Amino acid sequence: MSDTTKGLGTRSGSALLTVMLIVLIGSVFLATLLSMSMGRSHMAKKLANRVRAIAIAEAGANQAYTVLVTNFAARNDAGAFPLTAYGGGTYDVTVAAISNEAATISSLGTCGGVEETVMLDVMLEQNGLPPLPEMPAFDYAMVAGGELSFNGAGSISTTNGTTKIHANGKVLISGNAQSDVSFSSSTSMDVKNVTVDGDLSAPNMKVHNNATVTGSESEQAVPLVDIPDIDLTPYYNWANAHGEVRNGFTMSGGTYTPNGGVLWVNGSVTLSSSYTFNGTIIATGGIHLSGTGSVSPTTTAFAVATRDGPEIRNQSSGTIEGLIYAKNGDYIHTANGRVEGQIIVKGNIGKGGVSDILVYKRTQPAVPGEAGTVTIDLRASAWQQ
Repeated sequence: MSDTTKGLGTRSGSALLTVMLIVLIGSVFLATLLSMSMGRSHMAKKLANRVRAIAIAEAGANQAYTVLVTNFAARNDAGAFPLTAYGGGTYDVTVAAISNEAATISSLGTCGGVEETVMLDVMLEQNGLPPLPEMPAFDYAMVAGGELSFNGAGSISTTNGTTKIHANGKVLISGNAQSDVSFSSSTSMDVKNVTVDGDLSAPNMKVHNNATVTGSESEQAVPLVDIPDIDLTPYYNWANAHGEVRNGFTMSGGTYTPNGGVLWVNGSVTLSSSYTFNGTIIATGGIHLSGTGSVSPTTTAFAVATRDGPEIRNQSSGTIEGLIYAKNGDYIHTANGRVEGQIIVKGNIGKGGVSDILVYKRTQPAVPGEAGTVTIDLRASAWQQ
């Protein structure tokens, strides 16, 4: 064989080897592309199944939430949440009761062999404001957490049954007043120069010879009467929502009707001269009433109330209708005005002058607005996963 023939054979062999190598590389490349394509397809399918499994799990959680909204007691009934086919897969819900007001919903969603779980906490929430609870103090025409001094002329009467007046401290009844009510004290009682058409009751009692008592006289232990600690915040919120919050308030004559029926005053209040106030006054400071004015509540039973003030001083010859309430202070009543309602104070009550201090009308207040309309709603408090 010639050198030329050998050279051609060698080159032919090299070319064939090169072609085979290229074919091999191409095959490997194509195989890799096919494998990658199949892997991507599988991953895409798995991802799609995962997304669908999450959606199915969320659907199960929503369904369980819907059941609990109408029947929260179902949280203790596993049969209320069966395995359910949905959206090409299934969801299986478990509800775990945490308390009487809370539970955890766990929903397992399955699609194409992929499982996903969502969990959320739900709880009952009260909306609206309940009415004020019944309080024993409102069974009294007048009740003081401290002492009661009933002096001068005037009278106390009632419009609705037996009228009772009580002080946790000492009671002094004196002067020319006519009382058609029963008095009680948890400490002691001193009665002189007065006619009482009612019963008297106290641990220690002294009735002078110049006093006339038509009812019984009982020297015995008398329980304390709790002075209600009424939360006045809802009244502030109501007044604020209606643009009726003031820093101090003075009224000398004229007529005022607060928007929404409640005036909230940061500070003290002074009403004088011939005024007409159609609504409720609640102040953080003291309240001074004088002149010939009148106060008539509209949306609540409160006439005047002080949250932190030292006293409500009534020197008016007009008429105050509704509840007079001092959350912490005293009530002092002089002149010849009258109250048609109730007087409840944490401190002392002092009555003087010739005032017809009280015509008793039971006036337990309610929270303004939608008072007494209470709804219990279920809400999602947290998503755990």
